[in-house]
Formats: sequence, C-alpha cells, structure tokens
Amino acid sequence: MSETSTLRGDGVVLRPLALDDAPVLFIAMGDAEVQRFRRQDVHTDVGETERYIADTLQRSRAAWAITESGGEALGRLALRVAGDIGEFGIVLRRAAQRRGLGAKAIRLAEAFAFEELRLRMLNANIDSENTASIGLFTSLGFVRTELRAGDRATAVGLRDSVVLSKSAPQS
Repeated sequence: MSETSTLRGDGVVLRPLALDDAPVLFIAMGDAEVQRFRRQDVHTDVGETERYIADTLQRSRAAWAITESGGEALGRLALRVAGDIGEFGIVLRRAAQRRGLGAKAIRLAEAFAFEELRLRMLNANIDSENTASIGLFTSLGFVRTELRAGDRATAVGLRDSVVLSKSAPQS
C-alpha cells in the first residue's frame, strides 16, 4: 500500500499519485511511442489508466505524480519494496521527456528511499533496448547487475531486460 510523501526539489515536485490523475496520465499511457518498451499494452481509454493507477497504488510503497510545481501530472514514479530492496518504475509523457524531470524525480525518490525508508539497494528493470531509460539510470549512478534473457512478454514477443542497481551510501 502506498505511503507517499510529497517531495520537492529544484524544478520538480513529486506529489502523491491519485486516481484523479488518470486523464492526464492517459496521455503517456495511451502513447504507443512512450509505451514501446512496456510489458502491458497501450491504454485505449482513461478507464484502463484509472485501473493502472489503482494497481500502482496497491502494489507500491510510494507512488508519485511527477510535476513541475505540484499540479498536473507529467508522469509517474513508483517505488515497489521487497524487504530492504526497492525497484523504481517511471513513465513520462513524451512532451516531458529529455528535460531533466526524470533525473530530478529519481534523485528525490532515491534520497527518500535510502534516508527515510532505509533501503539497502534500489533497482530498475528495463527493456534491454530502452537506451533512454538505461542512460537515465546510469547517469544517476545505477550500474548494470543482471541481464534477464526472455524476461519480458510483450506484444512484440519475448524481450530481454537489464537490471540496474544502486546501493545505499555508506554512512
């Protein structure tokens, strides 16, 4: 169940994700280009996005709307936790990509995960051909720890995924 705090940084505000975000998050979830590397199909209506948000809130320790000022969701960042290890999942609308919002959002959530939740490690499981996401996490200090062959069943067949990991800073 989500226990999401609002996090504020330079040029980004992560606020709790809400079902009311479905119409604007549908812009990303219904965009075939944005969803190209996702395991699930592109959303065809806002109802699918509402169900997706409900599932995200149910399964995540924290789930944020990525915003510039606390208003309209430009994407979402979720943190799922198992034991002392967290895993990030991020999606941004196409118009919000390549502007540094993803990096800023992950940095804020990473600090929360390591400092507040006391997690030992953070992971990101990314389609092996998603060079933009791999580059994003690598630029933030995540390193490749695993290649999972045939790990992703998608509309275009079985795909490989890369796990990138980052350990908590040593105090």
